[in-house]
Order: sequence, then structure tokens, then C-alpha cells
Amino acid sequence: MNAVILAGGFGSRLKPLTDNLPKPMLPLANVPMLDYVVSHLYSSGIKHAVLTLGYRPECISEWAKGYSGIKVDCITEDIPLGTAGGVRAACDLLDEHFIVVSGDALENVDYESMLSCHIKSGKLITIAVTAVDDPRQFGVVEYDDCGTVTSFIEKPKEFTDNCVVNCGIYIISRAALKFIPHGVKFDFARDLFPVLTDAKQINVYRHNGYWSDIGSPISYYKANFAMAEGGFYPLIHNRFGTISQKIRGNVIACSALKAGRCFNSIVGDSAAVASDANIEDCIVLPHTTVRGYHYREIIVDGYCMPIASVGDNLHDSTQIYKNFS
Repeated sequence: MNAVILAGGFGSRLKPLTDNLPKPMLPLANVPMLDYVVSHLYSSGIKHAVLTLGYRPECISEWAKGYSGIKVDCITEDIPLGTAGGVRAACDLLDEHFIVVSGDALENVDYESMLSCHIKSGKLITIAVTAVDDPRQFGVVEYDDCGTVTSFIEKPKEFTDNCVVNCGIYIISRAALKFIPHGVKFDFARDLFPVLTDAKQINVYRHNGYWSDIGSPISYYKANFAMAEGGFYPLIHNRFGTISQKIRGNVIACSALKAGRCFNSIVGDSAAVASDANIEDCIVLPHTTVRGYHYREIIVDGYCMPIASVGDNLHDSTQIYKNFS
């Protein structure tokens, strides 16, 4: 099994953080989101991945050249092809069974167990689903006692307590590609899934661990501190990677300058905390200079994004596995 990593989106909901950087390259505890995704694949025994790129593709493709132990091919879409259309463009590079994951989400789905579930089901696609307290920003999945999907409900206004949502992680058999037209925009949720649901060809895999799609400033903020103690899997080596150190509860890039006071904060590559700065519970993005007092903010050069509350109803697991590599 090899993998497709969807990494072509604009990251519009995280602007201005993504004005000059594609979302998969936004750092979490000074490590690009993409590194956690690739590390998960590598730790699951996957040694080949295809990246589908769109927005600022050179940032991602150049970074991908630095990985060791996994082969990464990049496909750049001249026009947006949608989630399924991008996968169809990579068809010549894909195995009989392949996994599709997002380049801008965090999760610890057991890929090997999911593959076993997929093969046993005999279906064309298996999707990972998980329970959330509030599914209104996600796609709710309904399925029968055999695990066969019966319907999808996008961003429901009303919901029950026991509903599960689509995690955006799919194991697909090559035979499913014949349902995806070549060279046109085509999405999994909007275009492909209704057809395969009617054909009873979608299976579910229930995930009970961590999942965050990092679709908002507050989820990005929380994910940074969740990863401050390391990710779920040993980080794959990247020769371009930032080296950080833990200093009195902070995660500080070795290339950063810290002259002012930092408490429980993350300071990025080549950033500077000036002598007159006092920051607490903050994230300072790379190449940013900070002055003055800041509390619970995401700080990028020329802009401060306040985080009023970190107690919002998010679906992140409280169990974070420490690993330092």
C-alpha cells in the first residue's frame, strides 16, 4: 500500500497565517504539519507517497526533497482538480490498495488495522470515521450494522448524540478510479461518494483516537501545544528541519533569539523575542520579531491573532504520546 497526501488547498480559514505559506507547511511546535503526516505513514510501513499540490507548490516540493526513508513524488495541478480528481491524476503511481490522507490534519489512525478492515469488507473504499460532540462543521456518516455507508449529511443543522463524521482518510482500491473522470474537478464527498453509496461500495472504519483537521485558528493553536511534547510517531528525518529545544516550559528554535520573557510559548525558526517582550501561552511563527506583552496569541510578522478561549468544544483526544527524536 502506498499513499496520496492531499496538499493543494489554500488554507483560507487560517489567513493571514497562510498568506505566504501553504497550510501543510505551517509549523506545529516548530515542525511542519506535513512532517507529522509523513512520519505517520513511514511508521506504518508506507515507503512511497504522492503529494498533490496546488497553492504555492514549490514550498512543499522543495521541503519533500529532504525526507529520508520514504520516496515522495509530487504532482502539481495547473487547475484545481478537487480531492478525487487530484487522486485520479496520480493513478499511474498508485498500488492496488492505497491510502488517501490530508496534508493538513493530525490523527493517529491505525493504518494497518484499517487496511485489514478494507480488504475484509470487499468494498471499493473504506473511510475512517470518528465521534465528535458537535458535527456541524463536518460530514456526518450513517451506516448499517455491516459497516456499509448508507448516507452522508454535510454540515447538519440538527444532529443526535451518537453521530460520527468523516475524517477525510480513505483506503481505496484501484477499481474505484474508474468512477473518477480524468482531468476535471471532482470531489470525494460531493461527486464520488453519492455514486458509491448507492452501489453499497463504501465501508467504514471506526477510529476512537485523536483527530483534528486544524481548520480554525483555535484548533491550530491547540494542535501546537498538543505537539509540544512530540507527536504520536518518531519524526522522520528531514535535512531541512528546524532544531528546537525545551527551555523552562517553552519550545524554542535553536535559531531563534530570546532576550525577553517567555512562558509556556513556542518560538519559531529565526524568530526574535525582543528584550522588551513578555509573552505567555503564545505561538511565534518563524522570522517574526515580538515586542511588548502578549497572552494567548498566534503572532506572525505584522499580525497578532488573539485566542480568546482554548476551552471550545473540539474533538481532540487528551491522550498525547510523547516522543522525542
